[in-house]
Amino acid sequence: MSNPPSLNSGSKRHSRHVSSNRAPLARRLTKGPLEAEDPPAAEDPLTVGTATTEAVNTPIPTTPFSPERPFAEVIAPPPPPSIKDYSYLLRPEIYHPLSQLDLPPPFRTPHHQPAASQPLPDLLANHHLRSAATSAALRLCTPPAPPSAEIFSLLYTRLACLTLVNHLPFAVEEAKALQDINSSFYRDEATGMNVLPWELRVLTTRLQGIGYGDDKKGVGAYYDLGREARAEIQKAQDLKEKQLWKARLQDLGLCVTNALIEMGDLGAAARQLESLRGKDSADETLNARLALLYLHLGDTDAARRYLSASDTSQNPTLQPLLRMAEGRYATAVDEWRALLMTHPKSPDLATQNLAVCLFYLGQVDETLRLLDGLVEKGRSFHALIFNLATVYELCSERGREKKGELAGRVAGSIEVGRGGERGVVDFKL
Repeated sequence: MSNPPSLNSGSKRHSRHVSSNRAPLARRLTKGPLEAEDPPAAEDPLTVGTATTEAVNTPIPTTPFSPERPFAEVIAPPPPPSIKDYSYLLRPEIYHPLSQLDLPPPFRTPHHQPAASQPLPDLLANHHLRSAATSAALRLCTPPAPPSAEIFSLLYTRLACLTLVNHLPFAVEEAKALQDINSSFYRDEATGMNVLPWELRVLTTRLQGIGYGDDKKGVGAYYDLGREARAEIQKAQDLKEKQLWKARLQDLGLCVTNALIEMGDLGAAARQLESLRGKDSADETLNARLALLYLHLGDTDAARRYLSASDTSQNPTLQPLLRMAEGRYATAVDEWRALLMTHPKSPDLATQNLAVCLFYLGQVDETLRLLDGLVEKGRSFHALIFNLATVYELCSERGREKKGELAGRVAGSIEVGRGGERGVVDFKL
């Protein structure tokens, strides 16, 4: 019996038997990411058409390691932009009905009410703000639904008119329907811009800050709008567009100042207003605003400083106001009368302030004569009506009766077809 061959045999240690019945395997064609493209094979000019047809009709074998064929990829078309649904702003329960009970009886007559068919632009042009607010709400709630751009325009008209006719609580509640005005829902998918008009966003920021009782959050929302305005200034290619965004940024600074005043933080409001001056201290309008704010604060020294840095010829009323803030009413009377002589075309403000100075000097009859004269001329405005109603309360036992008569005189001085309704609050009724 023979033993198996030893594994330690020298020359046959690594030898193997090759079967002659098997064909050698061809090398599998593979291509790595760093290899160059194969050179194009030479074509037989007599068989070009046949070879091309065969190449097209012959399936190409693939393996798990074969690269994907780029011509086999299917590129899906971009999805169409989604259509936003703003029907939640068209619900009638959002909008409050406006009663005429807050109007004095002389303003409830048909003489002062516009026709129901009068279009909204005519109502605004004729200062029928209460009727314009009602008309905007009716258009929002009446089918067919207006397009999105008209919805936002009507909503801005509604909120602005409510604010101007002393229905701020209604405007605050209705502004909540917009919810987060800076959310992606209000972004245009193609441009990335906010679809809400800029004026509506600014007004809604103020109203929502009041409505949610978070004044600091309201101020922060103004700063969010400011960052967006700065970004648009940097992206703007047109000079006109850049100036537009700069003006909007300046207005936002004033909105922050106004919000701080409403919060009662007058010191912070003054610092905010001073920060708007920057390096340009020759802004007459801003200097006048700062002077008025410091007069309201009682800081006459700061107000005098800004008055000395400004051109008083452009704001001639500031100097007499400074005298009134200092308690120098006799000097203020002389300056107001001199102002009436030099600026006779706009006597309303000077005449009213002259009457106030005379009242503090004890000349009540002259005060009533000046204020009543403005009413008879049809020059009634909020401060005038309020001051005259105050004089009636302080100097007559028939104060309420006189205030009712004043409402009738103001209503009678308004032209037919013109608005300008005054509420009972204006007459202190």
